[in-house]
Amino acid sequence: MINFMIPKTLLVQVDRVAKRVITSRSELVRVALKNYLAGLKKRENDFRAIRLSGQKVGLSENEAVKLVDEIRDELPMNQKHG
Repeated sequence: MINFMIPKTLLVQVDRVAKRVITSRSELVRVALKNYLAGLKKRENDFRAIRLSGQKVGLSENEAVKLVDEIRDELPMNQKHG
């Protein structure tokens, strides 16, 4: 068991979501932390793959990351709609 403080506005959001998906506050926080940590691991793996791929084609790490950012910005889901 752990105790921690969060802003009241965040707690209200947690409680609303927990009620909507019919789960406890604790379970919602457990799932959120698990998903957050899994996302970090995936990003670490993605950056490792970017570095290796960049090395194979002669790009520096910064050049490879910049290229990925440019490609990501062009994806339809990341386009700004006016």
